[in-house]
Amino acid sequence: MKKHIINIALATALAVSLASCYSDDSSLGDMSKVGAIEIAEMPTQSLISYSGNHLTVTPEIKTSFAENDLEYAWYLYEERKDEENGFRTNCISRERNLDYEVNLGSGTYTVALEVKARSNGFTKLAKMTLNVKTEFADAFYILKETADGASELDIATSGGVSENLITKMYGKPVSGKPVNLAMLYAQQCIDPDTEEMTTANTINVFTETSYESYRTEDMKKVFDKTTISYAGEENTSNYRNISNGYFYALLVADNGIAGKHYGEDFGLSTGKYGLPTVEGNYSKHMQMMSQGSRGMAVWDNDNHGIYAIDYNCLYADEITADPASDEECLASGINKMGSTETVWFLTEDKTRGTRHLYLINGSNGKLIEKKTLDPQLHISKAEHAAACGGSAAYIYVVDGGKLYGYGWENGTEAEITLPGMSGDVTFVTNQWLCDFESGGVYDFDNLIVGSQQGDSYTLFFYDSLVGGMPTGAPYMTAKGTGKVKSIRRSTPSKISFWSINFSAYGTMPIFPTSD
Repeated sequence: MKKHIINIALATALAVSLASCYSDDSSLGDMSKVGAIEIAEMPTQSLISYSGNHLTVTPEIKTSFAENDLEYAWYLYEERKDEENGFRTNCISRERNLDYEVNLGSGTYTVALEVKARSNGFTKLAKMTLNVKTEFADAFYILKETADGASELDIATSGGVSENLITKMYGKPVSGKPVNLAMLYAQQCIDPDTEEMTTANTINVFTETSYESYRTEDMKKVFDKTTISYAGEENTSNYRNISNGYFYALLVADNGIAGKHYGEDFGLSTGKYGLPTVEGNYSKHMQMMSQGSRGMAVWDNDNHGIYAIDYNCLYADEITADPASDEECLASGINKMGSTETVWFLTEDKTRGTRHLYLINGSNGKLIEKKTLDPQLHISKAEHAAACGGSAAYIYVVDGGKLYGYGWENGTEAEITLPGMSGDVTFVTNQWLCDFESGGVYDFDNLIVGSQQGDSYTLFFYDSLVGGMPTGAPYMTAKGTGKVKSIRRSTPSKISFWSINFSAYGTMPIFPTSD
């Protein structure tokens, strides 16, 4: 629903001296000879952006010209970024009354109304201030594939869904089909507003050909494929994931993994990455082990196995590998039940068609077991699989339009009841945050399932999970266009090395690092 904020000058204001309440920024000197245009003061307004809100202004104009002799132009600009008259490059309306949907990054903007008499060119200019804030910092980001095979972002909050954020802000979606979506806390970068070194929580979009990183406070771009690395325009890497680790944020690419400090504990930098310090062709599937103190488990595409990247991002230790096989990683996850932390990787042998489940002890980084899965199980046929972070020791799997839980401890499966959901299940993810240091201010644990009808999706958000199952109807639903590929929750949390370290005492892993 559109929300309108309307500015109409009170009739009583017209009774006071026009000299005090009308603009005199006109193009000619003696108005008694050429005519008069006077625009009443337009008060400052504040709006939430990307939420369907409209800036609606009905200006009070006093003029000696006939209405059909006047033309109007509304301009929007940022004072400090525009040279004299530069604001005229962004005309947002040519109607007398302004109705403008606000899809802008956080900041202070100037809105200018220019009224011109066609008969003699006499013009009058009046300005107002628009303060804009966003709802990006605490929202679910939805990575989707568009109808033409590009990558876009929607956000879902209790206030509804805002679609196609990237196109709204930058004119077009990210090129390439979506690969992954990653939430990175305290990414080091150059502030796009102040040009100073800082940190920012970012949402990171990975496609088959591109990479872009956006500040979650306002969706301003802080990195892309040409700026994330010192390689610049010559960068040929295809990036697949990024995650907070123990000391470093690890950036995963098809030619290796590079590390960079995050947060401010060890000093600030531009945030650019150097060459990979751990070479290899790695997938997006990466999981923390023991909050990162045991490194990060990641799937190696060339050696068809799992390697542990140490927390300083200096070397990779083999956990299991079979270079002669034809295994491909389908999904990975992490689960914590009591003091037992289990990291898992679900794979498929493309030659034989069999699926395997690798179970790793997160506390010591050792392989527990490689299971060859019964082909009759739902997990062996599933179109989608995702971690259950801590409410049950099983994996969520989607098969035949239904959701099941596969328990690796006994190899059994059970259908999961989804109260209040309609349609076939086509997508599932469990998104959570368990930040011990913050005292749980932003902690959450949500099961999100989706259905797809043509090019339209519906998502159902559940909380209050018991045994991995929702205990009631979804507390929120979200609808949009496109095909959902990944979801991440952004919060205003201040994640640091100490947050990672202390979260080992939490009831769940600190957060998911991939689907």
